[in-house]
Amino acid sequence: MLERIRFMKVNRNKRFDYTPRYYDARKERIRLMQKAYSADENATLTEQQARLRDKMHNAWQSEKSYSQQSRAANIRLVIILVALLFATYFILDYVDIFAAEVIDLEKQ
Repeated sequence: MLERIRFMKVNRNKRFDYTPRYYDARKERIRLMQKAYSADENATLTEQQARLRDKMHNAWQSEKSYSQQSRAANIRLVIILVALLFATYFILDYVDIFAAEVIDLEKQ
C-alpha cells in the first residue's frame, strides 16, 4: 500500500505528431527554372525575343553596376592610403621635432 502513495510525481516526456519541414534552396531554384522554361516553350516568337532582350539588358546592367562598384572601391582605397601617408608623415615629422628639442635640452 505504501508503494502506491507517491509524494513526488515524475513527469514523463510528452509526444507530439510533429513532422519537421525544411526549405531546400536547390529544389526551389530548379522549380523556378522549370517554370521559366515552360513559359518560354508556350510563348510566341515575339514574346521569346522580348524576354531575351530583357535578360540581356539585365545582364549588362548588373555588369555595369559591378564595374561602378569596383571603381568606387578603388577610389576609396586610394583616398584611405593617401590619408594614412599624410598622417604618418606628420607623426614622424612631430617625432623628429620632439627629438631635436630633447637633444637641445641635453646640450644645455
